Amino acid sequence: MPHANTLVLIVISNILPLAGVLLAGWDIYTLLVFYWCETLIVAFWTVMTIAFHQGEQTWSFDGPTARTNGAGGVAATFITLHAGFFLAIHLFLMNALYGGDWQGSMRSPLVFFETFVIGERLWPMLGLVFLHRGAIFLEERREKSVMPAIAGLYMRIVVMQIVIIIGAWGVMLTGSGMLGLILLVAGRAILDFQWPRLVRFGMIFMEPKKKY
Repeated sequence: MPHANTLVLIVISNILPLAGVLLAGWDIYTLLVFYWCETLIVAFWTVMTIAFHQGEQTWSFDGPTARTNGAGGVAATFITLHAGFFLAIHLFLMNALYGGDWQGSMRSPLVFFETFVIGERLWPMLGLVFLHRGAIFLEERREKSVMPAIAGLYMRIVVMQIVIIIGAWGVMLTGSGMLGLILLVAGRAILDFQWPRLVRFGMIFMEPKKKY
């Protein structure tokens, strides 16, 4: 069970998007864009954690390794390219599945920013997410190992894929965009409550395999 402070953050982080749906009139695509931008922010601060990590262990292709000069930069560059590839795929899938009413919003990063961050008023919530993740960065960069931060990023990417699927199922099964949106938020909330277990599960796959 999450600690009280973590529980409050989980509740707030899931109420705010739902408020956007109910009060600001977000559709399922706008909500998914918010979740995608949230993951992008997590990815940014995770890369910063890797690059400026002060602990004993960093990441390498063979698993956890002792931190040496330049190792953080190499790991940060690889994670940027690798995670960035998956985020680009998610954005493509979101646009293909739900972007029918938002044609032209992906013409350029500037149009995307103006359409959603400004036009749909995502910026206050994304600003809070950015500051919150920045505070976490200050703690994680002093941890012994950078591996939990990396595992958390990739589990969040997996969660993003699950969220897309849940949203599609919700709309198709109920025939209601609003009910599908509520199911989407509820599914994400359940995953948030199980987040520590998900990260531990992700760490299992990041451990180096024994060679026989």
